[in-house]
Amino acid sequence: MRLLARVLFILVFGRFAQGAEDAGQWIVVTSPELRPALEPLIADRGAEGFKVVILDTGELLSQEQRHQGNGTLLKKRVEGQVQGFKGRSYLLLAGPFNTAGLTNSDNIVLPALRGAVGRMKGEPSDSGYGLPGDDGMSRMAVGRLPARNRGELSGMVQKTLEFEHDVKPAPWRNRLALLLGNPGGGMLAEMFMQQSLKAHLAPLHPSWQVRTVFNVASSPFYLPRPQDREAAVRYIEEGDMFSIYCGHSGPAGMGMDERFIPRKDWATLNIVQGRGPFFTCGCFCCQMKGTNEAYGVAAVRNPAGPVAVIGAMEESFSAPGQLAVEGFLSCLTNAPFPPRLGDYWLSVQAGLARGGMDAATFAMMDVMDGTEGKVPLATQRQEHLEMWLLLGDPALRMPVVPADIPLKAQGPLVCGKTIEISGGLPRRLSGAEVRLTIERPLTSEPIELEMVPKNSQETREARVKAFEANHQRANSFVVSSALKKSVGTNFSVSMKLGDAMPWSNVVIRATATVSNEMGFGVLVLPVGERMAENGGAAH
Repeated sequence: MRLLARVLFILVFGRFAQGAEDAGQWIVVTSPELRPALEPLIADRGAEGFKVVILDTGELLSQEQRHQGNGTLLKKRVEGQVQGFKGRSYLLLAGPFNTAGLTNSDNIVLPALRGAVGRMKGEPSDSGYGLPGDDGMSRMAVGRLPARNRGELSGMVQKTLEFEHDVKPAPWRNRLALLLGNPGGGMLAEMFMQQSLKAHLAPLHPSWQVRTVFNVASSPFYLPRPQDREAAVRYIEEGDMFSIYCGHSGPAGMGMDERFIPRKDWATLNIVQGRGPFFTCGCFCCQMKGTNEAYGVAAVRNPAGPVAVIGAMEESFSAPGQLAVEGFLSCLTNAPFPPRLGDYWLSVQAGLARGGMDAATFAMMDVMDGTEGKVPLATQRQEHLEMWLLLGDPALRMPVVPADIPLKAQGPLVCGKTIEISGGLPRRLSGAEVRLTIERPLTSEPIELEMVPKNSQETREARVKAFEANHQRANSFVVSSALKKSVGTNFSVSMKLGDAMPWSNVVIRATATVSNEMGFGVLVLPVGERMAENGGAAH
């Protein structure tokens, strides 16, 4: 009955995977000891239409090869399976790649391959399983579920299926959490990070909503410690489609001192709904050496943590990190958004392998956090492609809400005036309640930020209150809102604009919900101009 229910789910809700696409080939590699925990996921992928291929390490590798961490024969078997297959392939490795911390036998070990470039030479790397080309870019998306026992793997499988099948209307489904650490290096580095923040936000599709914590006191998104950690943990636990961290980290946690969000928090997070993948540029976030396994590994092993983690196993430099995050964010700029996690992972790799960066920017970033000019960017690209990995199933279906509500606006978009907004709903949303909002752009600053008192013993409490108030205002983008019950598939509402709108444009957003259905529509309008009936940039 469970399999039948999943088949029916896919038939009914398959549009969230961008239509009845040819799913491709899903290759899973695991041991006989762990395979029972994978059976629900195996059944689900088969019901989706994947060609499911199961490779047994007990048959392919000797116990000595597993113990020595030799995955060469496994790579050859994977390569043979991919050759000649015309569709897209996804490879899931289920198991740890070493015996550290295992109290049972080493039969569950699924060896990594070995890096060949720079600091990764001879180090464990899953990159080779992706059958990379000359530039290091993988031919297929590879992910690993680093379970040390059947119970851990069952938890990872369960949250994977729950995330994919959750279609309930909820704010997390078009929301991002953006966390930025203090870069160190003084004012110049802080200014660069603030410019990078705007550069990252500017191209995002306007259907995305973002909440930000930034560990730089000059930013309106700043919070002092411990409020920064408390807010960041709260945002993640409230759920997001993706959570993103840019900044320093070590195995024990995020931040220069590894205390912004430490490993113990990642191991105990309780994300009730919206356990979206976590992307981090921080160093050592996915380290799995010895028993000092990193916060990203703890996060993906946590059954109530994020469904997947993307990051580096070793010390990752700032320039490749910038290329990686740009590759990742490129997936969020145009609708429809990629339907599988592997698409996002390959975009990260494309950023590392092929992303553009001028010589001056690379030189500055490499001095601030890199090799001080000792290792060229071309070598760093190859090294980091071997260093970064995906912890999660690359075939994970992203339950992104379709942006399929066209909007129209009539009237002058000037302060204090009224604007008429109308739209049409797809048939699945007929009779839905529609929430309409007018919002300032993601790259804008709020009106009337509070003045932060100078730092002293007497002003400490007042400073904290000012930082908290500014942080809340910086993360509040709604200027005005209204609720409207649609008549069939149509709705129309008059909204009064704010008395002050010091921005070049605003975003009109419509969110429609009915039962277990949800949809979005967004329209970007320039401020101070009269709009034609179909004016603005519709998305």
